[in-house]
Amino acid sequence: MALGMITRSLDSDTELMNFIENAEKYGHRLDCVIVAYMHRLDPSVEERIRKKLPLFAIDIKDPWYGYEQFRRRGISEKATRVLLDCPVDTKYGLMSYGYKRTMVVIEAILRGIDILFFVDSDVYPTVMKKTPDGPALEEADFFGAHLEYLRSGSQVTTGEYSGYNILPVALFDGMEDLLAGLQKADMLDYWQTSVAHRGLTFQKDEREPKPCKKILGGNVAIEISAFAKLPPFFSSHYIYRDEIFLCRGEDTVLGLGISTNGIVCTDIDLNPMHDTYKNYPSEPDLRGDPGAQKRFYYACTGWVGRNPFLNYILGNDPQAARECQRGRLELGLEALAGYTANPIFHSVLGNFDVSWGSLGRYISEYERVLEAWGEFKERIDLLQ
Repeated sequence: MALGMITRSLDSDTELMNFIENAEKYGHRLDCVIVAYMHRLDPSVEERIRKKLPLFAIDIKDPWYGYEQFRRRGISEKATRVLLDCPVDTKYGLMSYGYKRTMVVIEAILRGIDILFFVDSDVYPTVMKKTPDGPALEEADFFGAHLEYLRSGSQVTTGEYSGYNILPVALFDGMEDLLAGLQKADMLDYWQTSVAHRGLTFQKDEREPKPCKKILGGNVAIEISAFAKLPPFFSSHYIYRDEIFLCRGEDTVLGLGISTNGIVCTDIDLNPMHDTYKNYPSEPDLRGDPGAQKRFYYACTGWVGRNPFLNYILGNDPQAARECQRGRLELGLEALAGYTANPIFHSVLGNFDVSWGSLGRYISEYERVLEAWGEFKERIDLLQ
């Protein structure tokens, strides 16, 4: 069993140690840690982790082990470049979420891992509970909750998060337009009542696991053998005003693969704490905190980045979706910019246009990745 994570720099062991020690506490034996990073690997952090478990740290600008194994297994140079070479000019300092997650999956496959647990660096093995004294964090048996269902027939297990939602407390005219333009209309009731519930999501006292098709990349466990029938994670990026923006939704394609290939997936209803705005226990202040505004701004640019390919992969009419969303988004952004007194939100409409103009490239990238992924799987004995 491997613990997997993607991060910009591995310069702190806190996030990983939280999960490593959680596994120890509840009697679960992890065999290794797999981390994909892109900037810096702190030697002292590496040493502390290695005292606990073997660490496979992937420098995604130079994934030497992958190159070596691909050559040894006779995987073509074309497929190697598609799956292992950084798809974004490193001057921007960012790489797509889908690419980074797939790098961890590939390393897990090459290392002979059976079960990969994926967590994000802002997720913790605790759950937020509602108590008479207010919100309280409680440690949970994170690995045990996933393993219970993996050992009883599930091939993928996942769950939502507890903590502050990405939609911060707000109330303004234009919320409905904004969410429609972001293709998040299903969150309208939640957001419009956020003044009452303060944007908090709690772990229920009694879990209610159920079959599901949606996965969350920061709270998921996958039997590696399931990838015989599954696509990889996938998302892209786009460039606007000489800044790279990452598209969200890298787990969408994988979720669709689960639903169409008979993979047994269970929402285990264990919702680990997600420190969404990186300042818990402080409540995100959309009107008064520039940091919260910046975080929400990038969430918006990620959603408009995701939506063109999302509509394509769902079989929707992309042009109809684009025309429907653009007008609503313009109205919603005008209202949001006024509500926050921050004109940066006006620019999201430009992000929208650039992303929709990039749909052809997104599709082409996806088709190349699928072709390379198919060749990779054919060459890996584990998946035959």
